[in-house]
Amino acid sequence: MDRNFLLAFLLSTLAIFAYYTLFPPEEPPVQNEQQQVEAKAEGGDQTQVVNTTPVSEATALKPALQAESSVARKTVSVESNLYSAEIDSQNGTLTRFYLKNYKYATEPRFNITKFFFSLFSGDEEEEIPYDPDRLVNLAGDISDQNRIWEVFTDTDIYDVNFQVSADKLNVATLPEILELSTVLPNGLEQHKILTFYPDSYVIDMELKIINRTGEQKTLHPRINFGAGGEAISGEPLPQPKVAVTFVDEDFDKFDGDDVENNLAVNNSIWAGLADTYFITVIKPVDGSLFRGELTPLNSKLDGKEVVVPRLTYQDEPLRLANNQEYSRKFKIFAGPKVESLLDEFDYYLPQAMDLGWFEILARPLLALLRWFQSYVGNWGVAIILLTIVVRTAMFPLAFKSMTSMRKMSALSPKISSIREKYKGNKEKMNQEIMKFYSQNKVNPMGGCLPMLLQIPIFIALYQALLPAIELRHMPFMLFWSDLSAADYTLILPILMGATMFVQQSFTPTPTMDPTQAKIMKWMPVMMVLFFLSMPSGLVLYWVISNFISVGQQLVFNKVLPQPEVSEPVKGKGKQKQIEQQKKKGSKKK
Repeated sequence: MDRNFLLAFLLSTLAIFAYYTLFPPEEPPVQNEQQQVEAKAEGGDQTQVVNTTPVSEATALKPALQAESSVARKTVSVESNLYSAEIDSQNGTLTRFYLKNYKYATEPRFNITKFFFSLFSGDEEEEIPYDPDRLVNLAGDISDQNRIWEVFTDTDIYDVNFQVSADKLNVATLPEILELSTVLPNGLEQHKILTFYPDSYVIDMELKIINRTGEQKTLHPRINFGAGGEAISGEPLPQPKVAVTFVDEDFDKFDGDDVENNLAVNNSIWAGLADTYFITVIKPVDGSLFRGELTPLNSKLDGKEVVVPRLTYQDEPLRLANNQEYSRKFKIFAGPKVESLLDEFDYYLPQAMDLGWFEILARPLLALLRWFQSYVGNWGVAIILLTIVVRTAMFPLAFKSMTSMRKMSALSPKISSIREKYKGNKEKMNQEIMKFYSQNKVNPMGGCLPMLLQIPIFIALYQALLPAIELRHMPFMLFWSDLSAADYTLILPILMGATMFVQQSFTPTPTMDPTQAKIMKWMPVMMVLFFLSMPSGLVLYWVISNFISVGQQLVFNKVLPQPEVSEPVKGKGKQKQIEQQKKKGSKKK
């Protein structure tokens, strides 16, 4: 072997040895207790990755639990500034969740709409005694089929009693933790850790299932998150609760009919149950997405039987080896549909307010309404100011519509004569009418189009005011003590109908057939009947809007000159029409 090669090899070896002696490599970190263990679903080829924690005698998470039969059943009360909750140690379920800032109902008033409906339908509404201290309860429809926060680990259903870390929690200034622990009949340990925060409607839930049975166990993990809050009777527009999800940046809602045959929920950022004003939402926070199913549950609304969705979180079946732990973490929001609170919980959750097709218009209108209220301190006055701003912004459209309608009204006598002349030939009649419009430079759609462009704004306002919890039980003045309830005095609906009638009498109307004329004549009456059961805050908007319309119409009638009408010209009458216009111009001079 070449001596130089041998010398180079020895020097290289010494250099490498010296380097690793002086600069040893970092030791690999000791494996954390949280490991990912592959677990196969029973009877399936797919595998699921589950967070598990090996448990040994030296690092046992908990000492051996007592048998559940020796643990006394307790009711744990949780008091926060915002809510009062009760949790039953049997099955570890939520039995009460009262919102302290939201009354169940205001003092009942006579509702003429419901009276006449029950008179003609024969259905009598269930009367619920009025309790001024009763609060909104977001733990609704509780029964053996719906035990909220109940956890299942296998296909068997049984009652178990939990040990609780406290009998009462007062969540005043710092977060408080409640832990519920038990040994299930199958030998598995179940730990449910709940964290409550002061001045927040958010609750953290952590579920741990530990296998220390000495053998492998198969899990079918499920958590029942219930069917939302208790139905509130007497709301102006009662609607059964719906389920809400957010999958692939799409908001969806499902009613009782949608879940009649059970409905799977997969890969949702969050899922929950909502009514008009309140919502309960569950969001996984351990890096996973919500998956489970919606099932039908019998409920009642205003004394009538309805079907509402019930929400269950459900993992794939998995095998849990001895000394392993199954773990899932969730954040729960249970409270009012206040946009700022929803946005704080999740960026996409404000979509659960469900402002409809014209959300892009409804959301800024609602924000403007809140801004007005922050200055004037009265939601009714804020609605009036919002109405003035909206009608001012729509003034150019209204002006154009009124101008066109005035021209059309001036042409009505001539149009009537053309209709009479060609009443036996409809095609010829339409041709002559369109020719006459063209001669007078009038677009028959000119009056309708600006009005049609205003419709999305009206709908957006309706969708913004209807679910606005800020108006719930908020007074305006005098008799109107609740802007979210129907006006029991009927003053606002009648005012709305009267102002519509006055507006019709001042507004120039083009010639229309007798059927259309009758419909327009009775339109104020139909609108009054339609708005009898609407929230008074919404009716207030229409009343003020109608007053503004009447005022605008009076001004238009005084300011706008009476349009000139050209006589119908037959044949190639363009030159004749020009000559007529010239003669009229010379006479004026």
